[in-house]
Amino acid sequence: MTQPFNRTMPFHQILRRRRQELRLNQAHIAEALHITPEAVGLWECGRRRMELDKLPRLAEVLGLQKRDLCLAALYHFHPRVYAEIFGGQAPPLPRSADELEMQM
Repeated sequence: MTQPFNRTMPFHQILRRRRQELRLNQAHIAEALHITPEAVGLWECGRRRMELDKLPRLAEVLGLQKRDLCLAALYHFHPRVYAEIFGGQAPPLPRSADELEMQM
């Protein structure tokens, strides 16, 4: 990724920024997830929450670690549940598969 994500960056901004970094359009994401491009647009504006079962496939399309993206979504969509399970500290930001390979 060109710039690291900000820990306080809202989930919808993480999605938009990563999609733009990969030069993908909303239609590409929608096709991969079997949804409409309008749904992706609503996610990226923060006007609609996504179904959590779509997160693993979305992580694959965006080249992000599934666990990281799921934790970020839980933190932003359900902060009290996240805090009860993991404590109040923000999760690590979603890492790309490339970043993980470079650490090994």
